[in-house]
Amino acid sequence: MADWRIERLDHSHERSEFACGKAPLDDFIRKLVSQYEKRNLGRTYVAVRGEEKRIFGYYTLTSGAVPFESLPEGASKKLPRHPVPVVLLARLAVDTLARGQRLGEMLLIDALRRSLTLAERVGIHAVEVDAVDAEAKAFYEKFGFVGLPDQELHLYLPIATIRAAFGD
Repeated sequence: MADWRIERLDHSHERSEFACGKAPLDDFIRKLVSQYEKRNLGRTYVAVRGEEKRIFGYYTLTSGAVPFESLPEGASKKLPRHPVPVVLLARLAVDTLARGQRLGEMLLIDALRRSLTLAERVGIHAVEVDAVDAEAKAFYEKFGFVGLPDQELHLYLPIATIRAAFGD
């Protein structure tokens, strides 16, 4: 297994060679992420190996809210009838060179841990994700994400479920 480190993106990271095979995800890390960081629209964390600065995987977190009407019927019980605060896992991608090494799983677990820490500081009900395609949706579902009824690729995972999974 590679010696992966996950760290906050900065200018020293090499982004130009990242290729996961999905153009929107490749373009974001190569061309757009600096503007998102500078404008406080999201925070991106990257996976690097050893002392290298080449990015092999990344994810971006930002804040969001899920409309009350978009929650599954059972999940909306005992919640006020207004948008529910969430951490949006806006992107998660693994370079083709790192496939099969469980880096996606490692990145997701790191994102969920950071979300749990945030939930201790501010009110967050869940982690939300808009999967890029059916393959990504299946990946998230393996980790307990549940589909939301408003869109086929829209999923969420309650903070209470994350807390229980980590034994916190």
